[in-house]
Amino acid sequence: MITVDKVLKDIENDQLAPVYLILGEEQVNAEKIKQKLLANFPEEEREFNVGIYDMEDVSLANAIADAMSVPFFGDKRLVFITRPYFLTGENKKVKIEHDTNELSAYLDDPEPTTTLVILAPYAKLDERKKAVKQLKQKAVVVDNSPLNEFAVRKTILDDLKAKGYTIEPTALEILLQRTDANLTMVASELPKLLLAAKEEKKITEQLVTLMVSRSLEQNVFDLVDLVLRRKTAKALELYHDLLQQKEEPLKINAILEGQFRLLLQVEVLKRHGYAQGNIASTLKVHPYRVKLALQKTRFFKREDLKDAYLGLIHIEERLKGSSQDPELLFQLFMLNFTQKRA
Repeated sequence: MITVDKVLKDIENDQLAPVYLILGEEQVNAEKIKQKLLANFPEEEREFNVGIYDMEDVSLANAIADAMSVPFFGDKRLVFITRPYFLTGENKKVKIEHDTNELSAYLDDPEPTTTLVILAPYAKLDERKKAVKQLKQKAVVVDNSPLNEFAVRKTILDDLKAKGYTIEPTALEILLQRTDANLTMVASELPKLLLAAKEEKKITEQLVTLMVSRSLEQNVFDLVDLVLRRKTAKALELYHDLLQQKEEPLKINAILEGQFRLLLQVEVLKRHGYAQGNIASTLKVHPYRVKLALQKTRFFKREDLKDAYLGLIHIEERLKGSSQDPELLFQLFMLNFTQKRA
């Protein structure tokens, strides 16, 4: 398995492999690889010698047939296979039938003038499948898993520097918080920040606060803190605000439950000696979320986390089984949770 940086450098040096498997969920880097490969083809040749096949819409046979074709008005071909769900354990309800034996046969004897690129935006593939085993053996596998917080920071700073911009340290922290240190989310927010800061060429804390909105999950993360600190009035106010924003009570409660479940899991694993990276891989969550959870668990007891989690499960049962007012249920939850400490 090679890194994204390595494959980008290889492509730039025109050292192309016959088959690539781009495995992982980082959309920004997958797009970088795609664009770098396309840049190897003059625009007038792309229409004839570049094919993109979405496996949820067209058959694998079409893509393989294209890969086996000789170049037209050029000396090389480029074929992308996207969303190859048949390499995972997913059971997609699609009408397309895929014969992976055709892929296996192609891997045994790839067309020398074609570069076949399989873009697999998944955390993992089904290792039991013959096609997956063959790909791992015969393709160049590129690790495109989500970047850790340090790598995301570096990527942001490098990108801004290349464009002649700077960012205040506090502004960078807020940007990371509001995007969960997810490079794909950062990439969707940066263009409007660059536009707003085009005169000063400096992204300030005020700009990020104003222009990068908070997600429901981030608001709920604040609500978790208010619950654990027994700040009943502020917790009820934030809950009311979320309902005013037309957020579904069951959805709010589900995210709250998920946050407390994560805190409990992180706390237990931490006590068993797991480090941040090990916890993230064990729970299959982004390392940045684990970092924030670890910070929180320093200040609260496991018993409090468990009581809150069980109380939220009780709210969920009441929300599903009755027409009771969600705000009243949350108020009763806060009352019971606060009294338990007393």
